[in-house]
Amino acid sequence: MRRALFVACALAIAACSRDSVAPPEKQVGGTNTQGASTEDPRRVIKEIAVKALAPGDAITIDGKLDEPAWAKAADTGPFVDVSSGAPNPRIPVQGSARLLWDDQFLYVGFDVKDTTIRGGFPTDAPDPHLWERDTVELMIDPDGDGDNKDYYEIQINPQNLVFDSQFDDYNRPRGGNAGPFGHQEWSAGFESAVVLRGTIDDDKDKDEGYTVEAKIPWKSFAKAKASPPAPGDTWRMNLYAMQNNGGVAWSPILGMGNFHKAARFGRVKWVRE
Repeated sequence: MRRALFVACALAIAACSRDSVAPPEKQVGGTNTQGASTEDPRRVIKEIAVKALAPGDAITIDGKLDEPAWAKAADTGPFVDVSSGAPNPRIPVQGSARLLWDDQFLYVGFDVKDTTIRGGFPTDAPDPHLWERDTVELMIDPDGDGDNKDYYEIQINPQNLVFDSQFDDYNRPRGGNAGPFGHQEWSAGFESAVVLRGTIDDDKDKDEGYTVEAKIPWKSFAKAKASPPAPGDTWRMNLYAMQNNGGVAWSPILGMGNFHKAARFGRVKWVRE
């Protein structure tokens, strides 16, 4: 896949270089664990409990993340270096995300810090290669087993352009270095909005970043065993803030594959109050 190999560069974007066999996984305790562990980090899988929207709460998709519900949402905390699992302020893009859900939709809000916001794609481009510049990315493996079977990829860039695809297996199908990547005919059919803190594709000012807000219909995940999930179900997911084919993640890959490595995705448990 296009992100199977990454090298250290002047931008200091950390990345994963090759597949390897993971040792047995150990869950991190608690509902939202961000702290360091004395365990071998390759044995640790992040997990988070995502609460359903409270009755009467609503989310307006405008990119602002200002509804009271977002303040109560599950928060990933700052994303980390995908190679080390540690914070790395040298990486020029940073981020975090919040998650909510109800019976119809998965809601996700990204907050990205980026001093040089890049878009540059034609607004009518079908499935543009957003990872080549700036984007956020959501990987979703609904079965929760991390086996890379029947998983989904969704990207949204600062122009509010979308790349979405469905995969049968790890990076498969693949049509070569230029794609197609997965089943690009699949569409998540979601609504999204972006708010910029700066000026896209303009180096005259110093940007601060951007926020992305989206609601994704559960019915889009047709290969899931149950969609919407039932309270108590656990899916595997990862969230990234990307720049120039690298970036930071909620759950680090630790050199054990590329950004598609579902065995390294975090565990997301859907709960109600």
